[in-house]
Amino acid sequence: MPDQNKPDQNKYVADPLVTFMLLLAASTPDPDGKLNTLSQAINSMREAVNSIHAGLETFHTQVLPMFIRKPEHKR
Repeated sequence: MPDQNKPDQNKYVADPLVTFMLLLAASTPDPDGKLNTLSQAINSMREAVNSIHAGLETFHTQVLPMFIRKPEHKR
């Protein structure tokens, strides 16, 4: 029985776009170099997305409550 928490690795290869990208990468003059560059770009994007996510979480927990509070009436 497959583990429900693990992604199915075969579904990515079954996608025609992924297959096309793999064929393109394999047909380049320096496939290892291209894949390393792609891996670095993906890691950079992952770090950027995690940083943006952390910033949004901080915004929602610290800044947003200030705007949601009802203003105090001074008399």
